[in-house]
Amino acid sequence: MSDRRAQSFGAIAELYDRYRPAPPRGAASLLGDLHGLNVLEVAAGTGIWSRFLLELGATLTIVEPDEKMRAVLERRSPQVRSLVGTAESLPVGDASFDVVVISSAWHWFRQPEATNEMARVLVDDGRLFVLWNGFSRDVAWVDELTKLRDRNRGPSMRPRSWRASEVDSGLFCDVTELSLNWPWRRTTDEVVSLFGTYSGDIIRSDEERAKTREFLRARLEAVSVEGIIDVPMTLRGTKATRLAR
Repeated sequence: MSDRRAQSFGAIAELYDRYRPAPPRGAASLLGDLHGLNVLEVAAGTGIWSRFLLELGATLTIVEPDEKMRAVLERRSPQVRSLVGTAESLPVGDASFDVVVISSAWHWFRQPEATNEMARVLVDDGRLFVLWNGFSRDVAWVDELTKLRDRNRGPSMRPRSWRASEVDSGLFCDVTELSLNWPWRRTTDEVVSLFGTYSGDIIRSDEERAKTREFLRARLEAVSVEGIIDVPMTLRGTKATRLAR
């Protein structure tokens, strides 16, 4: 993860943990029972998904390169084994995990190095989940928010995708797509604050951020009821199984 935007989140780690969406409860049915399984979460950030994986029974190891993001995770989930590293060079042994989970980070990874590393650390028949938990794109006003978030994307940042096409590399089988729609009840202020945790907003000037917030607040007030919005969300991604070696 070499782009400056990929390294920007540590500056707002506490806000990231407060305002980014946690997994919907329905995600448990997609991941399955994790009791007794060694699970690796890559690019775990502040541990928003880590806490959910622990609730599902995972014996959890995380890898996160950003010191400030990792510090929030370690404070909130001290029972997690926490390692410094990147998706392209995981500091763990071969065939050492039953499940690998990545949430909303795949687009930062170098390929094919990251896919090869996921395959290396998974046991035979181990499961890989590459997930994105974000705005639904089939609602007009939500699509506006998505476009606002994604404007001025850097040339080294790969486009976000709902599918990890790289896992069709010959190292995995049973590649399937996952999708779960869910409502995220937020206040207008919370959605405005959420935008302050996106990389494109973090690196903008104070003046640019103020203009974005002014536009965003006006748009949200048009669809809110007494300051409350049920934001249409979709958890999507790719599930795959590690082929036998």
